[in-house]
Amino acid sequence: MKIKTEIKNILDLMRWKKRFLITSHKDPDGDSIGSQLALYYALKQKGKQVHVVNQGGLPEKYGFLDNENVVVFSAQAPLQKPEAVFILECPALERIGFVSDLIPKSSKVINIDHHLDNQEYGDINWVDAKSCAVGELVYNLLDSGGYEITPTIARDLYAAIICDTGNFRFASTTARGMKIAAKLVEKGAKPKLIFDQIFSKASPATLRLLGLTLESLNVMSNGKISYLTVSRDIVSRAKARIEDSEGFVDYALAVAGVRMGILFKEMGEEEVKVSIRSQNGINAVAFARSFDGGGHVNAAGFTLHGKLKEIIREVVGKAEEYVNSN
Repeated sequence: MKIKTEIKNILDLMRWKKRFLITSHKDPDGDSIGSQLALYYALKQKGKQVHVVNQGGLPEKYGFLDNENVVVFSAQAPLQKPEAVFILECPALERIGFVSDLIPKSSKVINIDHHLDNQEYGDINWVDAKSCAVGELVYNLLDSGGYEITPTIARDLYAAIICDTGNFRFASTTARGMKIAAKLVEKGAKPKLIFDQIFSKASPATLRLLGLTLESLNVMSNGKISYLTVSRDIVSRAKARIEDSEGFVDYALAVAGVRMGILFKEMGEEEVKVSIRSQNGINAVAFARSFDGGGHVNAAGFTLHGKLKEIIREVVGKAEEYVNSN
């Protein structure tokens, strides 16, 4: 089978190469952070030189996963020329940001993802859209290669899976993913501790930012669309970081009757990240593609450049047309 061949080829590189770089999309989420760290610790078991570098920042709620400060968020990351590069949960190469400048032409690029719209840019492309999280794929890779699933690796992969399934609430949840989660618990992952850290605990700054974000709630199109806005102004007022808003988009979909929830996040001057969540027959990734974005059926996104108010007006207008026609 094709997947088995891809796993074998990846394991061969893991066996014979010595220097590795691991990365993911800009502003990494729980699945990408957990998957990167699990792969990092697995490679370190074999005495490999490994660096994890991302563009963006680490959301505070994932800090417990990286208590050794493995993940570097700097273009000046000190690393030797990597022989192989893992790019996890990233459908397009340009979405890794400045990290692309750290990849030598001689490096083998390994693309592991579960997005439907992955562009298969790697020397090895393992894309499985049926997987609920990349953490599921990394587990299968390590298990196939006979790597020890330590309690730390189990924790990281369990966190990856529950982040991309909303703790097994989302439509992406599968029996296969839940079986892997059970195996991770057997290996030492602690479900309550991990759930509490990610979903039940937040800093005062994050809660202040959430409160200000919820004040921006707008519901329209006869209750079928809602949207929230995280502007640079409210980030400053909350004394928070933009990374602290990770996951806020879910609140836009929590409004009764809403079919599409949107979060507008002002990342910088005239740069806005738009996150989409959907349900009840609305295809989020199909809508995101109209803005050159991507993602999954019920979770997608894209980035636009321009004034925040103008982008909100444009996206909401098209969202109304889209939802009302579906």
